[in-house]
Amino acid sequence: MLCGVQSDIAVQAPAVHSSAIPARPRPLMTDTSTSVDRFEERLSALETVRAEVSRRERVTLIGLMPLAIAMALIIPYMQIVITLQEADYYYILSRPDWPVYFRLLGAALFAAPISLVIIYVAFKQFEDMLPTLPKLLIVGGIFGMLMPFITGLLTPLNLFVLGITGVSNVTGQGSVQQMLGDWVFSTPMFTFFFWADWLGPGILFGLVAGVLFWIVTRFAGPIEQPERARNFYIGSSIAGLTILFLVTVWPFALFEFMFETFL
Repeated sequence: MLCGVQSDIAVQAPAVHSSAIPARPRPLMTDTSTSVDRFEERLSALETVRAEVSRRERVTLIGLMPLAIAMALIIPYMQIVITLQEADYYYILSRPDWPVYFRLLGAALFAAPISLVIIYVAFKQFEDMLPTLPKLLIVGGIFGMLMPFITGLLTPLNLFVLGITGVSNVTGQGSVQQMLGDWVFSTPMFTFFFWADWLGPGILFGLVAGVLFWIVTRFAGPIEQPERARNFYIGSSIAGLTILFLVTVWPFALFEFMFETFL
């Protein structure tokens, strides 16, 4: 009887086909070479963008340099007039002598490039320095705050060099040791007062430089074209020389207006 039950169970049990057993999932196969190629393409595109941004930043830095130097050279010119006016109450406003001006422009001549390089390095840490109007105004404002400080810092050194070389007797009031002491101990106080006096005009000059360079970029052509970089440099140089000419050479009415308004 037991054999009959087993035979019934065998007859009633459904047959299991191999096709009903779920297949084991196959591992996902990826094309490694394709992924690597895409990654390299994206990396190459990113490097291209970075190189282009760096190129435009360099064009902006070099293009701003003539305007920045021109604005900085206005300060010693005006400072001579202020010194003469303070020395003589009845001083009649007139242009300084060119030899005196040339001897005292060394500090401003170095202060402008140093200020721009500091701003350029700082911008690269946080933001790009592309020639858009908002960024040029920010750069101009920072330049206007930094440039008078560096000019005041370097002016005593300028006077010391004039004294020891015999080019001018401005500081030639004693031995080299005495002039060295005057330079070292007068620098902190002179720098502070010079920076305080020229902070306002310096910011104004910096903003004007930023706006003028933005105008130059509108006429010089798109910065996206590398061959147009020379136009930026030429346009900025012409604008800077024009401003410096108007202040130091002609017309006298403009010089008098700037002196009476801003100083």
